[in-house]
Amino acid sequence: MGAERAIDETKTQSDLVHERLRESPAQRWILLDGNRYVLTALCAGLVFTVCLAIGAAGWIPVTNPDTATTLVGAIVGGTLPFITIVLAINQLVLSQELGWTGDLQERYEAMTDFRRTVEDATETPVSPAAPAEFLRLIVDAVVAEVGDLESAATDADGAVAASLETFAGAVTEEGETVAKTLETAEFGTFDALSAVLGHFNGAHLHAARTIRARYADELSMEALETLDSLIELLGYLAVARQSFKTLYMQHELAHLSKLLLYVGFPTLLGGGLFMMTYPAIIAALESTLALVVVVSVAVTLAFLPFVVLLVYTFRIATIASKTADFGPFVPRVDVQVDE
Repeated sequence: MGAERAIDETKTQSDLVHERLRESPAQRWILLDGNRYVLTALCAGLVFTVCLAIGAAGWIPVTNPDTATTLVGAIVGGTLPFITIVLAINQLVLSQELGWTGDLQERYEAMTDFRRTVEDATETPVSPAAPAEFLRLIVDAVVAEVGDLESAATDADGAVAASLETFAGAVTEEGETVAKTLETAEFGTFDALSAVLGHFNGAHLHAARTIRARYADELSMEALETLDSLIELLGYLAVARQSFKTLYMQHELAHLSKLLLYVGFPTLLGGGLFMMTYPAIIAALESTLALVVVVSVAVTLAFLPFVVLLVYTFRIATIASKTADFGPFVPRVDVQVDE
């Protein structure tokens, strides 16, 4: 019974290795993979459509200048705190970039030592400088070690070999999926980080260590050495993923602060001009529908900074949640073990 329970538990751990993102394709596109400009345009179009529908239904008295100017004025006033947000974002990014000579030298040496360690583990003279290619180097090495593990475990007991085969098959399939995505990934387009989101999390490392400890007496020395190398590579992959996530976050936050400035200034200027000229617009336009369109456009433009902040915050928050399980811990997975 004890042996059967051990095998069942190991299979449970192996099942964790193949844990997939559970979002629907549409949800993942909105939260992660979708082009932020396209998503901003869609959200702005939704705001415009809602305003147009409400105005066409007669629920917005567009012929009364006080109503429209009060609404737009309130929204424009709400955009002023965005200056503080932009300054806070820039301060956060700069705090990671600035430093004295000693601090910068330590960071450089740490990065260099890590690259050399990975080069030694993967038997690569010079590791790639591009993040996507560097990640793929480690992923390919993990897949190769898993293949060696299957070959080294052929002489093991049938139940142990079956458990190892399940583990190796899951890691291999996931590794091939990630490697294929990384082939065309370029840093700054989110593809490099997206390829490993939800893949190669702490469950892999936990499963490999569990197998190493439980079957130490039943596996050959070659299989144990392969497991040790695999555990080491999975640790390097976790560090690389978190490092590139940090780089991407800095890039994304800097880009967001720039966009907020680009969008915020025209919003303030356009909102102010709208409030000053709307009484004259009412006198010039005799059509109520035309006034509804004008008000809808003004409200949409006033909401644009909020829309930009929303769509970028979606991605940043989702990345943070998907990569929270750094290293050997798996906080989001509840492992059930059969008694």
